Amino acid sequence: MKFSKAEVDAIIEASPRTFVPFNKLVLSEDHQARSATAPVMSLPELAASIKDSGVLQNLVVVQAARGRYEVCAGGRRLAALALLVQQGDIADNYPVPVLVVPADKALIASLAENCFHVPMHPADEFAAFARLLAQGKSVEDVAAAFGVTPLIVKRRMKLATVSPRLMALYREGGIGLDCLMVLASVDDHQRQEQAWAGLPSWNQRPEHLRQLLTRGEIESDADPLARYVTVKAYEKAGGPLRRDLFSDDDRKAYLLDPALLERLAADKLGKRAKQLLSEGWKWVDIRPRFAYDEYVKHGELRKPRRAPTPEEAETLKALDTRIAVLHEQMDALVDRDGDGDGDGDAGEGVTGASEANDAADEDDTSRDRALLALESEAEGLEEERKARLEALTEWPVAWMALAGCVLHVGADGRAAIRAGLIRPEDRADLAQAITKAAEEKSAGGGGSAGDAKGDADPARGSGLPALQSLPSAAGATARPVHSEKLMRRLTAHRVAAIQAELLDRPEVALAALTTHLTLKLLADPLHGAYRLPNLLAISATGNQHELRGAAEDIEASPAAQRIEADRIAWIEHLPKEPDAVFDWMLRQPPQTVQRLLTFLVASTVNGITGTDASRPVNDGLACALGLDMTRWWSATGEAYLQHVSKARVVEVVHTVAGAKAAGPLAALKKDAAVAQAEQLLAGRGWLPDCLRVQPHADASATGGEEVDANDPARTEAPACA
Repeated sequence: MKFSKAEVDAIIEASPRTFVPFNKLVLSEDHQARSATAPVMSLPELAASIKDSGVLQNLVVVQAARGRYEVCAGGRRLAALALLVQQGDIADNYPVPVLVVPADKALIASLAENCFHVPMHPADEFAAFARLLAQGKSVEDVAAAFGVTPLIVKRRMKLATVSPRLMALYREGGIGLDCLMVLASVDDHQRQEQAWAGLPSWNQRPEHLRQLLTRGEIESDADPLARYVTVKAYEKAGGPLRRDLFSDDDRKAYLLDPALLERLAADKLGKRAKQLLSEGWKWVDIRPRFAYDEYVKHGELRKPRRAPTPEEAETLKALDTRIAVLHEQMDALVDRDGDGDGDGDAGEGVTGASEANDAADEDDTSRDRALLALESEAEGLEEERKARLEALTEWPVAWMALAGCVLHVGADGRAAIRAGLIRPEDRADLAQAITKAAEEKSAGGGGSAGDAKGDADPARGSGLPALQSLPSAAGATARPVHSEKLMRRLTAHRVAAIQAELLDRPEVALAALTTHLTLKLLADPLHGAYRLPNLLAISATGNQHELRGAAEDIEASPAAQRIEADRIAWIEHLPKEPDAVFDWMLRQPPQTVQRLLTFLVASTVNGITGTDASRPVNDGLACALGLDMTRWWSATGEAYLQHVSKARVVEVVHTVAGAKAAGPLAALKKDAAVAQAEQLLAGRGWLPDCLRVQPHADASATGGEEVDANDPARTEAPACA
């Protein structure tokens, strides 16, 4: 049955509008079109609005017995008024505006009010909140008027400032509210639009969008350095930051000055470094972020453990005994699981079976509680044992005089110490100390108690430094030509070049992939068996983010631009839904699948390192491709010369252009020398050793067909179908 507009207008015209005391109103049970179980908005918010602005829309009522009125439309307003009366905000005889309708038309009026109501679009709500504040109302006043927190008002204001283009898209349903909140976390409209445009249609998740918007920013609750320094100290030092109103944690912030953060961390670590030096260490390095590559050539001593006193030994023995007993009790409880008495007598019937099941459930609960108590006690005792053993370890003063430590911020956001490191130049002193200690030990009467028992660590208790690691001393005393940061930058360009070269060599990509799978799956027949439920037990990770992190200029390189162009082309070519990819793949000609596989393999090529390795991990692949880095990289000031010493700049020019050209550079300042060297090296094709490809000595003995990298048949790429 559909009511015409004329019928509804006639009802309203014939119905008087008046005011009725609140205590004369009751909710109608017979004339309500809306179910009592229908979802409703928060009553406190509606009550706050009524308290601030009054009842803006009258209730629809019918006259009942004893001077009462039954509410057939406006039940939420009635409930909100009841809440205000209960809170003492209004009197129980508060005059409520009502529209009185005949009883036979009450259901029509209730249905009309609910059917013809058009809810406000959230975008209009955001804009209205912003206009209220623009009129001079405070955040607190607006929050009180609508019964919400000031944070909600601020969030709606922030949403109102999103780019108009994106807001229009939100109105059309093209952007979800979760993504709109992420976009609103930054103020720059251009940045918002670029981030949304950069999202692929199949991955428009708020988490991925947040990663794009916060690239280069530091999360205060996730980054160890930020947690160590604290946001308060960073702000006090004048550090810029950005807060996300939509974060569940109102203390979270994004720090925008990484250099300042590292300086503050280093300053804070400096106080602890002075203490370590006063304890007797030869040297202490402060590194806010520990870089393993920087210390790869350092040796490392193992912290010795002294023999426990009789009392300490007795305590440790008691702990071991108690822990063993607890584990036996836990094993016994686990063995009881499932050892019931069977199904019982079938003649007992359903009642007996039900009682047996209840008893079994109660027994399971009791066993779980007992097992949890035993586990908790065992874990506590094991922690105590670990702490007591740690107390037995201490650094001898003589060792500390030979070694040093690195003070850094650990993954838990606390100061951490990597102690007992031996610098390459201190190896001779260490060897002399070990020899001297061994001679004194021999002259003193021979082996220790540990030796007599066949101790696997003869240094323990002997006074000899125990070496945990000691890298080869070859070339250790020489200062590396390239810093760890520059090596990562250079090798990142090498990786990008190999990836770009590989795009045109599907046969090499297939060989590389097959080699990888062979080494993973055939070296050990059982390796990877736990992943059998997967269709293919292959994991793959693209390293474009790592390339950008290692070399900030990588995106401008020809190799990276080539890779990115192919990536965009494939994304546009693939189906938008993940479930459709396999069927799409089956319909493609083999050449298309081969080209896609080649691109994917190229995207996984690895090899970024901070040290100058004798043979890079991707050397074999580079040789197979006939890699010529001069096609992809040149020794400009920005790419190389500014990052090495002036002596290295002179050395490179001497190698390429001779002593006559290199000589004058030594008298110039670094910037002038770099500028002149860049001109002298232009077009010469010089490469540092880490970017050169040396043919393998056994290349001619492989028996394989020699590959000409310039063969057009091998470089022509089939177009996507």
